[in-house]
Amino acid sequence: MNFSLARLTVCCFLSTSLLACDTSVAGEDDDDTDTGGDNMAVTGVWNRYGSEYGYQTDIAYGGIAGQSSDRVYMCELPGSPSAGLYKGRLISPRMIRWDANHGLPDYEVVFEDTTMRFKPQNGTNTFLGQYRQGTWTPGACDLTLKDGELIDNSATAYVFFDNNGETKINSVKIGGEPIPVRGSGDAACSVTTLIPPGTGSNGDLTVSISYSGVGVEGPYSRTQTQHLYRSDFKPGCNKLAVEFGCGALAVCVYPVP
Repeated sequence: MNFSLARLTVCCFLSTSLLACDTSVAGEDDDDTDTGGDNMAVTGVWNRYGSEYGYQTDIAYGGIAGQSSDRVYMCELPGSPSAGLYKGRLISPRMIRWDANHGLPDYEVVFEDTTMRFKPQNGTNTFLGQYRQGTWTPGACDLTLKDGELIDNSATAYVFFDNNGETKINSVKIGGEPIPVRGSGDAACSVTTLIPPGTGSNGDLTVSISYSGVGVEGPYSRTQTQHLYRSDFKPGCNKLAVEFGCGALAVCVYPVP
């Protein structure tokens, strides 16, 4: 392994990076120099290109519905080892500070002619890909571009069920994500758990319901599975109702219109 590749591997391992690393190192000779990008504006949508592993990433500077103009959203598309949505804001014209929950260092925005890259402010020179101006990938991270503005279509949910009786809903998972079970008076969605995109062209989601009760033979505890689709969930917070004896299923949940 040559010295540059070895150094990159160590950097990727030691640093928590927002973007997946490619096996190349950028800017070793003039890393602190903006080459021809002095007049470039940190605005609009940019797309990662030329990743040797096929990683795809979209980043939007401003233009996000309901957010201030300094807000930054970055979506690592499926296929990346760090897929998901990352949020931050510009704290200066060329510096991104990511939201604290991501645990990431500040990222300097570096322009080279008409392309862009990032320089993480953690003492490493990890190459996080090259970007050029483009458009948001439709539906990426539950966001769509409409009339020049990014619209958040993400969905959360809670299960509404009173667990004070003998029959209890112990847990519900949708696409592997735990969904809170709420009784009367404390109905609310989790602000951190999003409904996953699902699998296949229909966005199929496996729902797992753990429930317990007391039957003629005494106490029991069981798990029931069913299927829902991502299109069953509207953007925002969804209330799910519980039904026992729904067709061939002992128990099921469904979104309340």
